[in-house]
Amino acid sequence: MSDIKSYQRLLAVQALYESTINKKGVNDSFDELILHIVENSNFKNKINSSKLLLTKEIFKGVFSNLKEIDLILRSSLNNKSKVQSFDKLLLSIFRCAIYEIEVKKQISKKIVISEYLLISNHFFGNKEATLLNGVLDNLR
Repeated sequence: MSDIKSYQRLLAVQALYESTINKKGVNDSFDELILHIVENSNFKNKINSSKLLLTKEIFKGVFSNLKEIDLILRSSLNNKSKVQSFDKLLLSIFRCAIYEIEVKKQISKKIVISEYLLISNHFFGNKEATLLNGVLDNLR
């Protein structure tokens, strides 16, 4: 990942993941959450000049459209109950990607999938990336 938008997507996934495991909602301090993630990562030098607008948009967009996003995800899986067994981080990646592909719809599906595959590879192995690619590629 080399450009600022890629890092912002990664931050959105991490913020969503952290809010999920800590049961925090969108109304909790987004700025505090992002500051905590940035301070405990190697992103400090890469994003200090950014206003993190894309991160905020994705994070808040996922929360605002969570039911729709989860419905899209479930309908895209052969095994509908599999969503409940997903690792929370993988689920956060799916949700952010689906938000950008199905709700925001400003960037081509191919680019969004590529970005989130890079994020997936950052945390997981080939199995999860293959699942992510297959599901996202077959959205509606």
